[in-house]
Amino acid sequence: MQVLVIKEALEYNTALKIRQFYAAQQDRTVFQSVEFYNFFLSVPFYKPLYLIATEADEVKGILLAVLIREGNGMLALMSQRCVVYGGPLAASENPEILQALLKKLNKTVERKALFTQFRNFKQWKEGSEHIFEQNGYVLRDRLNSFVPLQEKRPVALQFSAGRRRQLKKALQTGVVVREAKTEAEVDQLYDLLEDLYRQKVKKPLPDRQFFRLFYSQLVAQGAGIILLVWYQQQLIGGIVSPITSGISISELYVCGLDKKFPECHPSTVATWAAMDYGQRNGLQYFDFMGLGRPDTPYGVRDFKLRFGGNEVNLGRYGRRNQKIMYGLAELGYNIWRGLRSRF
Repeated sequence: MQVLVIKEALEYNTALKIRQFYAAQQDRTVFQSVEFYNFFLSVPFYKPLYLIATEADEVKGILLAVLIREGNGMLALMSQRCVVYGGPLAASENPEILQALLKKLNKTVERKALFTQFRNFKQWKEGSEHIFEQNGYVLRDRLNSFVPLQEKRPVALQFSAGRRRQLKKALQTGVVVREAKTEAEVDQLYDLLEDLYRQKVKKPLPDRQFFRLFYSQLVAQGAGIILLVWYQQQLIGGIVSPITSGISISELYVCGLDKKFPECHPSTVATWAAMDYGQRNGLQYFDFMGLGRPDTPYGVRDFKLRFGGNEVNLGRYGRRNQKIMYGLAELGYNIWRGLRSRF
């Protein structure tokens, strides 16, 4: 078993082999696709790594990881982490392939990233957890919810009565949803997200270019959609959603001016719009991409659970690659969040 680490643009034949393997995996997600690798390759402060496990020149497994940092200099040193969304993909979840990919990933990033995190989108089969543990990973609880979209009845009928009333009222008020048509509209949505993250979320938000490239690359290739919520020609909300063709649509970023436009319920409309889009386009389910820790009160979780769906605890695998630096970075991050809460 050989594992190749790719850090540059993919050669045509390599990309073709990855696409063929990817398409054959039932548990695939767009976050492990060639399209997302190329997207990450273009985003400032993102460095993707494509690990390809091969045997007799045949692809047996893939792992798309991305090194993410905030800015340059000391900030970059104290913030760089390695994140794997919905991977790896291994033929028949073969333990030998999984072992080879994890070992190679650790060796590649342990001096570059403070920690590595796997954001699970599925339940790993029995035995896989032991392989993660062997490679230094710890599974921590993280909730998520999936809303099925395959029923013939409108997806909104799965919502709580309160959510349905909000949606009906918003549409009657004159709220309109449509796909982003220009980069300028994407920038408008970014401005809303930036305010939300600065004032309330208080977590890092990717550079503006992340969203522009999502639009120009992923949306153009059918691997994503940006839906905008308008009221009287003013943008009041929206959602950025990756799409796994034929399978799922996800909530990557969402926002709404709910306090400023209480009659319009833009966050509710934006979330419904992505579900409705997925249902109309034959996708199987909507993925909220996280509901927080089960032992921690989280208002966002309460909001999301009123859209119906199935709550699950798939957890996240994490590994501290540089324990001392990780501790210092965590302290610095908590101080940073405290300072942001005052301004």
